[in-house]
This record gives sequence, structure tokens and C-alpha cells, in this order.
Amino acid sequence: MKKLRVWIVRFALIFLVPLFLMGSVEGVFRLIGYGNPVSFFVSSSTVEGELIENSKFAWRFLPAKLARAPQPTSVDAKKSPDVTRVFVFGESAAEGDPEPSFGMPRVLEVLLEGKFPGRDFEVINVAITALNSHAILPVARECAELDGDFWVLYVGHNEVMGPFGAGTVFGEQTPPLSALRAGLWLKKFRFGQWISEFNAPKDSLGDGPWRGMEMFLDQKLSSEDQKLEWVYSSFRKNMEDIVDEGIGSGAEVMIASVASNLRDSAPFASLGTGIGRNASETFAHARSLESSGKLNDARQHYLNALDLDALRFRADSKLNKIVKSIGQSGRKNVVFFDSQVELDALSKGGISGGDFFFEHVHLTFEGNYQLAKLFGDRIVKSLESKGVTSSGQWHSLEECSQQLAYTNWDKRLVLRIIERRLMQPPFNNRDNNDEVLSQLNEDNKRLSKGLSGEDSLRVYGDALRMRPKDWRIWQRNALLLSSLGRSTEALDSMKRAVDMTPWSRVLHYQYSAMLNQSGQYAAAALEAGRAISLKPDFAEAVYQLATARAGQGEIEKAAKLFSESLILDPRMGDAWLNWARMLEGKQKTNEAIVVYSDALRSLPNSANIHYRLGVARKTLGGADMALKSFEQAVQIDVNFAEAHFQIGVCYVGKGLFEKAVEHFQKAVMAKPELTQARFNLGAGLLKLGRYKDAVPHFEKLVVQQPQDQQVRQYLDYAKSRLK
Repeated sequence: MKKLRVWIVRFALIFLVPLFLMGSVEGVFRLIGYGNPVSFFVSSSTVEGELIENSKFAWRFLPAKLARAPQPTSVDAKKSPDVTRVFVFGESAAEGDPEPSFGMPRVLEVLLEGKFPGRDFEVINVAITALNSHAILPVARECAELDGDFWVLYVGHNEVMGPFGAGTVFGEQTPPLSALRAGLWLKKFRFGQWISEFNAPKDSLGDGPWRGMEMFLDQKLSSEDQKLEWVYSSFRKNMEDIVDEGIGSGAEVMIASVASNLRDSAPFASLGTGIGRNASETFAHARSLESSGKLNDARQHYLNALDLDALRFRADSKLNKIVKSIGQSGRKNVVFFDSQVELDALSKGGISGGDFFFEHVHLTFEGNYQLAKLFGDRIVKSLESKGVTSSGQWHSLEECSQQLAYTNWDKRLVLRIIERRLMQPPFNNRDNNDEVLSQLNEDNKRLSKGLSGEDSLRVYGDALRMRPKDWRIWQRNALLLSSLGRSTEALDSMKRAVDMTPWSRVLHYQYSAMLNQSGQYAAAALEAGRAISLKPDFAEAVYQLATARAGQGEIEKAAKLFSESLILDPRMGDAWLNWARMLEGKQKTNEAIVVYSDALRSLPNSANIHYRLGVARKTLGGADMALKSFEQAVQIDVNFAEAHFQIGVCYVGKGLFEKAVEHFQKAVMAKPELTQARFNLGAGLLKLGRYKDAVPHFEKLVVQQPQDQQVRQYLDYAKSRLK
């Protein structure tokens, strides 16, 4: 008995006392509000039994300032028996980048509802930008408790560059998998988060804003790099565990290899091996084979070029073979298909390109439609095998675009996002990037010519009648109305979206921005405050709160908030500009100049900031310094009409009329409706004795400004000198 008591004491000292101490420390951390929940879902504070996305979920894997948040999502913890619940797992391609409102999960839901009229489908998007299978596994463990009927897995593009991968910039590369999982488990606890933060490496990357794929430019890897073996082995283990979680939950797992743009996205970088062709050479050879009609050989070389790409933002053949081997391993309730093969078969010439992809992996609306239909086919077969009759037909691509209100207005916005993306590294390093941008510009021009806001509004009206509880359509309808200047209707539409998603920081922020635009500053401050309460480091929301305070005349509070927003994200050009403009409006021009100068340290290539700095300097009489700022602006943007106009004015002040006329001319060419520039151009031409050249400009001004007597006098004078 004595020995037993001794062993009990020893056991308590070894196990129970440390657990008690850990529990006490954890309790203290929670009591003082330190740390964050790390689950993907958290309980809603507004609806009992409802779960919503945790905006800080990715903090467990990435620095807080770089972590992307999940899409606004809500799900009942207890599923209704008449609902078919589908979870979609993956990264940005599965999430629906560049605009998740039109992503594969949304299209899949519309397709399934059309195929089974009257049946309620709930497609839940749990995919997240920049994460990979190490983060998807804990999401899967949560979803296993939520009674999903189907799991859709579209995973693999971020394994090398995502957290812990061989090319990651977010922290440790390729740690032992057991140690990695232990560390992630520890971060579930507040004291574990404290330990992690205490030991985190101090580098500049985690302190800066998200800069997308540009952050990885130095992370080139050859296809033979041994670190990739760790990627492959850990990916296999993670995917096996994810599939097992799905099977164990009672769901049917639909798993696909991930597809890439083979034809129209050249490799991001090449590394010479001295043996055979590098990535760029292989891609060029593939194009040559395709042009000569050897399509099968061309496709294989396109795949080889992808495998050789030294910036590994696309899943290579080995990663997709792992998915295939797991999908075809004979596990019960697992269905596999090869999305690359399937999409290639649907593409021109049997090779996927710009018809289905915007750039390297992100899908066009048609690409999302085809991928959703491939998953949908498997789900339909499964349901029909259980006796569920599909009485409807597959919606066409056009019908899906109508139900989701994918209008020409939306298409143009999406193309502009892609256009900006392709002008940045690493996309602008691709051999065929100019060709892709040129095609994008043509598509943009075509859309712009036929663009009708009223037509787009009619599509939105029809979509809202079909899907009146779809907050995303109300949200985008509000953005469209706002762009058309219909602010009252826009605010009403956005409020409907916010009322449906009171937990969404993004919608509160967007509502705040619209209220600011309409001059409703008190309401804007309230909405911005709600967004900030949901995400305290939400730079854009802090900026909107600053704008609201400025509108209310609270200059000191506004200045403090502008500063706080720019500490969070110094690349917000509008925040810099509006802060300085506020100071100028209060005759604090010297302070405004300081703000503009600080802004240029973060945004040296902002033509607008150079221009506004020039205007402020000119206000204080610094004509020479102002001229330098205006010249910087036009070096960055050669068609900056207002900057050319100001340069012309500066040259007039110096008596250099030839140079002044040159810049007035450029201003008018860039912006024909800039009447001030046209008037000064005409006056300058008169000064130089070029009466014939001046007449057409004054004639146009007379039409535009028929009441302006000075314009008419100048026109009469110019004509009189021609007689």
C-alpha cells in the first residue's frame, strides 16, 4: 500500500502537476484576453447555434499581417435533415480568386440546385488563399464534426510556396512533420501562442503588408532539389489524413488533381541545369510543336515546362500523382478524377489555356463552371445511386452567370484585377506576359464598348428575384449602384447584405466606405467601428474611420487614425492622399507636405502623390520644387493631364512659352475635356503668334462654354489676326 501511495504521488508530480500548471497559465492568458481562437469556425455572437469563419484562423500558420482571412461563411452547427451539405477544401483556386462571388463553390451550388429542383444544397467554401495541406488538415478535422454529405478536395498548388514548404518565405522550411504538427497543436492554446510569438524570428517580412507572389521571387528551386522530397512526403501524409477524416465523418470524398494553365502561362523562372532544356526553352519548344500540329507532344512538353518552373506556384506532376494514387487507392466512398486531363479535353486543341484560366491557376468563370460540373457529375451519380432522382437539367454557362449576376460590369472589374496582377512580379517576368496582357487589353476594350450599367442592373434584379437571400448578390448590386451614382439605392442594397452577414468585417467596411462617399459620416464611423471590433488591425477600416472623423471636422482624431491605418499598411495611397488633402483644407499645407513626402517613401511610383505634393509646394510659392514634383508625376504616368497642365503653368511663370504650350498640348491630348488646359493652350499659341493653331481650340471652348465672354473675345482676336 505504501509503495502504491508513492507511485501515485510520483504520477501526480510527473503528469498532473504540470497539467495543472499549464491549465492555470492557459486560464490566466484567456482571462486577460491574450491570444486568439485558432479554429476555422467560431460561434456566432448574433445567432445561437450558428458557426462563422474565424478571420484569424490563418494566424496559426502565417504572420498576422500576411495571413489571408477565409471567405465570409456561416453554417448551422446542427445540419437540417433536408439539407445536402458540401464542403469545398483547397487554396485560392478553389476559393474562387480573383472574385469568390463567381468561384467554383458558388457555381457548384447553382448547378446542383438546378439538377435537383426543390432540394436544398449548402456548398460551404472553406478554401483559403496562401495556405496548403498543413492548414487544410485541421479544417478537415473541424468539418468532420459538421455532418457534411460530400467533401470536394481541390488541393495542391501551394505545397512548395505555402507555409512550411521548400520555397516558403513565411517561416521555417521543411521541418520534421512530427515537430511541425506538434507545434501547430501547441498553438491551439494561448500559452502555446505566447511561446511561439516569443520565439518567432524577427525579420522584416512579417512586419510588412501582403504583397502576393512578389514576395517569393528569391525562392527558386530546381526540379531535383532534395527539399522537394519532404514536400511530397508530407503532402501525401496530409492528404491521406484529410481523406480519412472525410470518410470517418460519413461524407463521400470527391478528390481531383489540380489543373494549371499549360498553353498561355509561361514558366515564372528557369534554372539552367546544363542537361536538356530549361523551363523557358521547354515551353518555347511546346509552342513550336503545337504550331506544327503535334498536339500530344506539345501537351507533354507544356507539362514538362511546368515541372521545370523554378518558381513553383503550380502543382507539379509528382504532387498530382500523389493525389491520383490516394484517389484511386480503393478507399470506400472516395471518387477521383484528373482535372487537368478533363479540362484539357474540353479545351481548344486539347491543351488548357486562357479560355479556362486568367493566369497560372486561377479559373475564369467558364473554367469554374467546367470544374464545378466535373465535381457535380460525381455528386449527382452518388445521390442517384441512393435513390435521389435528379429531375432537372444542368444549367448552361449562361444560366449560371445569370443566377449569380456575372455581368459585363463584373467581368470588366475582374479583368482589371488580373491586369494589375499581370503587371507585377513574378507575372511580368514570364516570356509571354506581353502577349497575355495585350489580349487582356483587347478584352477590356471590347467589354467597355458594350458596357451598359442599366443592362447590368437588370441582370442583378433578375438574380435577386431568383436568389433573394444571397447576400453576395446584394453586396455586388450595391457596388454596381454606387458606381452609377445611385447612392441611396446602393446604401439600401449594402445594408441588406450587412443585415444578412452581421459578423462580416468586410461588409461593414464596404458599407462604411459607401456612407462616407454619401457624406453620412456619423453612420460611416459606426460601421467602420464595427469592422474594427471584428478585426482590430483592419487597415482599410481604420482608414474609413479616419475619413469619417475628417468629415465630422475632428481633425486631430482623423490625423491619428490616418497614421494608425498607414502603420498597418503603408501602401494605401488613398489614405496618404486624403490625410494630406484634409490638412490642406485646413490651411496646414506644411504638414500636408510632410505627409506627401512620407507617402513617397512607401509609394515612390505614385503619380498622384507626386502631383499633389507639387500642388502643395506651389501653394507655398515653391515653384521650382513644385515643377520637379509635376515632372516626376508625368515620368510615371505620361498621360497625367493635370500634371502636364501644371507644368505648363510653371513654364508660363518662367516666361518659357514654347515649353508651356508643349505641355498644355499634352494635357489636352490626354484629356480633351480639361477646358482649363485647352484655354491656356489657346492663349499660349496666341502669345507665340500661332493664330491659326489657336482658333480650333477657342472654337471648341465656345461650344463648351457659350457664356464665357473671354473665350469669345480670344476667338475673335485670333480670327482677326488671320485676315
